Amino acid sequence: MTTTTMASLHLYRALLRQAKGMKDYNFRMYALRRVKVGFQKNRSLQGEDAAAALANGMDQLEMLRRQATLSQLYPSARSVME
Repeated sequence: MTTTTMASLHLYRALLRQAKGMKDYNFRMYALRRVKVGFQKNRSLQGEDAAAALANGMDQLEMLRRQATLSQLYPSARSVME
């Protein structure tokens, strides 16, 4: 495997792990769906485009970490779906 492939796989797992950490059902499902769709959409990128997508993914991971922290600090009422 190439380094970009390994890095993208690591990023994918980290994003899924953070998305599953969201307390609210709607936010959790939205984050999981967005991660999966984003990686499917960018599957065929190579070169500089892949590097730019990885950098954007790292920014998204940091944002998701902040959102997960806020989700834990200020829990909402349980949803009917849970």
